[in-house]
Amino acid sequence: MTPPRALPRIVERSLRPVGGRCYRHCDQPLRFHALRLGGPGTGWVLACPSGVVSVTRYVEWGDRPPTARLWRELRRRTVPPTLVRRRDLRSATRHGPELGRPAERDLARRPGGAARVVYWRLYPFRRRGLEHRLFVCLRHGRREAVFFAAPTAGEVPRCPRCGSAVGPRRRSNP
Repeated sequence: MTPPRALPRIVERSLRPVGGRCYRHCDQPLRFHALRLGGPGTGWVLACPSGVVSVTRYVEWGDRPPTARLWRELRRRTVPPTLVRRRDLRSATRHGPELGRPAERDLARRPGGAARVVYWRLYPFRRRGLEHRLFVCLRHGRREAVFFAAPTAGEVPRCPRCGSAVGPRRRSNP
């Protein structure tokens, strides 16, 4: 039995992100990475191989969107925390018909509620004449991913917590 507010597995699978491309950055395929975002639901971050975040989203089952809790959790993981603004968190409710037949049948057997989705998207911005984008460092694990803004031109961005270069790991030539 799933705990209250946790997503039924069939609903979680139907809400899993699908591909796409890194828009206006590198045009590489986006990859999704599962995250633990401090609640009973499921979180994902969609990022290109360079670590540029397209969108972060969190989904749980319930009567109200988990926006306030997610805002606190994202601020805890973001350097500086002021990058996470309430106006950048968007919530949506997902019901049976838009999730597909198997999920719709499963939801019909459950009392009330719906899947609540909160999206966090930080659009590129300029600072000191350079375009900055949101990056994610996943070297801290699913429970402690770190978000930060960095310029996309010039040096490879480094995580402010661990100092690792963000993006694909380079193979050394023997």
